[in-house]
Amino acid sequence: MSPYDQNHDYVSDYVDQWNQSVKRSKAGMIILGIALIIVGLTAAFAPYSMYGVIQGIVAAVLIVHGVSQVVTYFQTPEFFRAGTVLASGILNAVLGVLFLLLPATFTAGTLVFLLSFLLIMTGIERLTFSRQMSYYGISTSSMGGAMGVLNIILGVVFLFTPLMTSVVLSYLIAAYLIVAGITLIAEGIAIKKIER
Repeated sequence: MSPYDQNHDYVSDYVDQWNQSVKRSKAGMIILGIALIIVGLTAAFAPYSMYGVIQGIVAAVLIVHGVSQVVTYFQTPEFFRAGTVLASGILNAVLGVLFLLLPATFTAGTLVFLLSFLLIMTGIERLTFSRQMSYYGISTSSMGGAMGVLNIILGVVFLFTPLMTSVVLSYLIAAYLIVAGITLIAEGIAIKKIER
């Protein structure tokens, strides 16, 4: 991390970078949100014989989402970076790789714990992002905060009920993907340039 320079306007730096990428971010968030909802609905309603296909699609979406979070972390100016974005991105990518490589019987128990930590980290990241957006007067901050709290609560519930959670894992993953997709679409629609 670079040393703090009191003569540098870090806020203007962040605002300029935000405004340059807002259109691309808006489209990306909405498209990814729709993809997450479609995959979540497919996972919820597909017969068990389709589990392998669903597992591959979910893995691909989680890997792409995780990589995009890691890239976003490194593209954000240093003084506005949230370590939870990087951690959440890494956990999403790891969860996707586990889905892709390991058989379902082995991953069911492990994935419950990983999904718990992922939900908690995503919840913390949502709360942090919501706080940043409320600072700039962007209207989705309350929805992002609510989704952050919901993610943390679900993560804690999954962590303390692993046996029950592993039984209904596919439905939990479907619910997670649908909620994440709805949140991304809502934030993508409301995202706007920061006026100064």
